[in-house]
Amino acid sequence: MDFSDLPSQRTSHSVDLHQSDALRSAWSLSQEAFDKLLNSFSTDREQAAQAYETTRRKLIRFFELRSDATAEEHTDETINRVARRISEGQHIENLLNYFYGVARMVFKESLRERERTPVALDDAPQSLNQKAPEPKEPDAMLICFDRCMDSLAPESRQLILDYYQEERRAKIQLRQQLADRLHIPLNALRIRAHRIRISLEECIRSCLQSYAAEK
Repeated sequence: MDFSDLPSQRTSHSVDLHQSDALRSAWSLSQEAFDKLLNSFSTDREQAAQAYETTRRKLIRFFELRSDATAEEHTDETINRVARRISEGQHIENLLNYFYGVARMVFKESLRERERTPVALDDAPQSLNQKAPEPKEPDAMLICFDRCMDSLAPESRQLILDYYQEERRAKIQLRQQLADRLHIPLNALRIRAHRIRISLEECIRSCLQSYAAEK
């Protein structure tokens, strides 16, 4: 895969999201800042580019699961904010967790901005004649998944996120690298991940039961 043109693609759509000051960054992503962002994924350029693309897909999915019509724009805003922190010298130990934390903040800001945005006068008659859309029921599974992921210890949350990344051969290689990083055998890593997954599934099951009881 050729990632040589990746920086120019990112900087071309850096941060022109909305007219809102809440979501529009005054800071723009430079080549230097983007290089620092890639380096925070890996010192190997190819691995860093692949990790970046994987993270971007996950962030887009994060916003899409929340019915965000501007998932890609909010993903770019999230990446820009993280890149800015790294460019300013902030050390981030769990990069993926940090990305998700910033993504949650961006999404909450977009919800607040949507509530504050007035209806244009030209659109008002048409808006008044239209039936208001039915409120969409929050996805209980997603709510419980987020709650239970947040309840895990940071090291367990990072392990389970890393363990289930990628597919097929890439997954095998990633898990071996994860085991090496933790200085444990691959079988011990499988056991540890399995225990975390069982705990997570029990938490989600309990959360869903509580969620259903509240209805």
